[in-house]
This record gives sequence, structure tokens and C-alpha cells, in this order.
Amino acid sequence: MQNKTFMLIKRTIKHTLGIFLLAATFVGCTPTFDWRTVRSDDLLYEALYPGKPSRAEKVMMFQNQKLKMTMEAVKVKDSLYAVGVIQVPAELRSEESLNNLKSFIQDGMLSNLKTNHPVEGEAITIKTSDATPLAAKEWVIDGVGPDQQPRLLRLRVVERKFPDGQTFIFQQSILQGLSADQSLEKVLLSDEHMMFLNGFKPY
Repeated sequence: MQNKTFMLIKRTIKHTLGIFLLAATFVGCTPTFDWRTVRSDDLLYEALYPGKPSRAEKVMMFQNQKLKMTMEAVKVKDSLYAVGVIQVPAELRSEESLNNLKSFIQDGMLSNLKTNHPVEGEAITIKTSDATPLAAKEWVIDGVGPDQQPRLLRLRVVERKFPDGQTFIFQQSILQGLSADQSLEKVLLSDEHMMFLNGFKPY
């Protein structure tokens, strides 16, 4: 199963989607949901995952700097649930650089699905573990992946600044296959989506 997953990842690596899917190479195909709260103290977040997440890391180049994105992900059936984290170095913490970095992340992810629909983000709010509201953005795309299969990508990007100056960018994603008889609205409102999205809390 890992070889099959690796081939899918090899076909779909591009920008940060490659980082997102890289985590799947370490994730077995679990047949059922096994929800659990996972605290990643080194990455400064907790999340409700549908299984035990595996971790992968990849170095990405941005403005001539090497940035490490750490992904934790769980694959269940035809869906991959993942959280990616970048600790932003001091040199890139200006408002302009942070906005450019977030655009780089989201553009890389969104460009991997071909769709006839306009791709527009929606402003949302994500709460931290102590209920502090953070401004975030969400994108939902249904389209065709590089493997020519219909897929849904749901992406959230949020920035978290700490009093000591540390800055993290979190990327929460769901990538899943879509069948012709599935209602997109029902998928987006499903328990699986709601549990994973609402269970994510940066520190």
C-alpha cells in the first residue's frame, strides 16, 4: 500500500502540495476512523485526528531562504488529513514577507487541482487552545488532480504570533477523492470534516 501511495505522491509533488502529500508515504491506509486528540508540543498545536498521525519534513526555498515545513498526517480510506507547520525566521517576520509566504503556500497547494470554478478564499476565525481568536483563510476546491481523478481540497492557513516574537504559519488540509454521486455540500458538512477542522487549535 505504501508503494501505491508513494506513486501517487510522486505524480502530485508541486510546491507545498508535495510536502502535504509527502506525509502520506508514512501513513498506512486505515479502514476506519479512530479519533484522538494529539498534542504536538514542539509544533505548538493540538488537533483531533482520525487516527495516529505520522510525521514528515521537507525543506522549501522562499526568498532565497531554506524553510522547513513539518507535516503530520493521517490517511483514512480515500482522505488525507494533515497539518503543516512552518516556524518563520526573524528575517521573514515583516507583514509583507509573512503575507507573501502565506500566498506562496496557498498558491502552491491550490494550483494542483484543475477546476472550472473561481478559486477564492473565505475569511474565517480559528481559536487557539486558550480560545484566543485568530484571523485565518479557507479555500475549498473540487477539481481534477494530476492523476486525472476528481478530488476535493480544503485548505486553511493561519498565522500565529507569540509574545516572545516567535511566529508560526499553520496549514490545515483535507484532500479526498470524490465520486460522481457525492454531494459536495454534504461532504463539507460531514462529521469527519467538522471534527478535524474544529479540533485544530494552535497554542
